[in-house]
Amino acid sequence: MDQQKLQLFLDLTETLNYTETADLNFMTQGNVSKKINALERELNVQLFDRSNRRIQLTEEGKLLLPDIRRIVSDYQALADTLKEYQEKKERVLTVHTIPTMPNYRGFDLLTAFLKQHPEIHLNLKESEAMALGDFAIEKNSIYFSRSLSEQQGKNSVMTETDRFVAVVPKSHPLAQNKSILLNDLAAENFLILGHRENPYYAVEELCREAGFEPKITYQGTRIDLILRMIEEGLGISLIMEKSLGNSLSEQLITCEIEPTKESFLNFYLSERADAPAPKEFFEFLKSNHSNVE
Repeated sequence: MDQQKLQLFLDLTETLNYTETADLNFMTQGNVSKKINALERELNVQLFDRSNRRIQLTEEGKLLLPDIRRIVSDYQALADTLKEYQEKKERVLTVHTIPTMPNYRGFDLLTAFLKQHPEIHLNLKESEAMALGDFAIEKNSIYFSRSLSEQQGKNSVMTETDRFVAVVPKSHPLAQNKSILLNDLAAENFLILGHRENPYYAVEELCREAGFEPKITYQGTRIDLILRMIEEGLGISLIMEKSLGNSLSEQLITCEIEPTKESFLNFYLSERADAPAPKEFFEFLKSNHSNVE
């Protein structure tokens, strides 16, 4: 039996609305209706009463609901078991990371490991909200994240540190200063990389420590867009220095700021990990993490 039809049935019992169910499953309302009708034909029962403006479960639908829930749950458990087995068998290394990872030593360590182990396949997943505690840890995944405090523990390896710098146009009055006081930027428009809920982008907190409330005119997750906006004179930004890589144009410059804030780049592996690829990579990290930059 088609598991998608069963899941759509369960979703529809929750929403009692074809449009909402379609939105939840990224399909059209017509497709949802077709699949529910097909399921009813397969089971030879009417699952929903559509005679009123708001649909309702029929008595047959209520009768079958617990069994369908069990079937969907059992199928998902089966799929999860098979996925875990295949990941172990195929030696997949899943790494969740911040998008700017290629600018950090962590990326060099990852590529060095993969060159030593060509039999391991990399599954790289990028996320802007990569701060430990902000996500559910998958037991056989590696996480490369940024934090504002040094992570301690046998399942965490710090590869390097970073710090906030100001990115300004070369035409800015303070651009010739190697270091500037942050409160000298109090009147500027701030273009922020990241979002307020991402604690490792603590620009507002840093500005408040310097004695002012920053005027934030833009927040986004694309560093290239923010740099282009700075070129156009739309504001300045505070960005972790190493995350910039070689992306600065000739029109932009970085300046040290006082005060600044340091961040720590870490690899993390769940204590419950039992797949060989992530465990081997973590052992490689522990033996190659000296000389933190």
